[in-house]
Amino acid sequence: MKTCIKSILLVDDDLDDQRFFEEALKVVDSSVCLYTAKDGIDAIDQLIVTTPDIILLDLNMPRMNGVEFLQELKASNRFRDIPVVIYSSFLSTCDKVEVMGLGAKQFVRKPIAFGETVNTIRHLLEEYAPEFAAPMYSQPVNATQAVNLKY
Repeated sequence: MKTCIKSILLVDDDLDDQRFFEEALKVVDSSVCLYTAKDGIDAIDQLIVTTPDIILLDLNMPRMNGVEFLQELKASNRFRDIPVVIYSSFLSTCDKVEVMGLGAKQFVRKPIAFGETVNTIRHLLEEYAPEFAAPMYSQPVNATQAVNLKY
């Protein structure tokens, strides 16, 4: 599946989760570049070098946690429009309310199984790049459809 998402920044202090996500992303779309950061401070350093199309953000991290990073990101004129998806193992109702209020687009519970991770990534890429994820005419176009496309 090819999408218009060219790059993702995954902010997560668990290196195993980073590798797991990277392997699943390769299955879904190997052309998407994955940048990783182990906490909010590393994520800010990454943003100095590159601007991703989407950020997946864990909440529980050392040094600068996900909420603190989200506050910094949304306060920045340069980066505030990057969609942020909270990608965490545990999301309390209070966390959900807080991060949505800070500008997160949605929250996704980290999958446990590899297949679930693949499906989660596929869903996220489709949701944030719908015009490329499912072409309008994936079947052959007949003459009537071709005429309708012109007008």
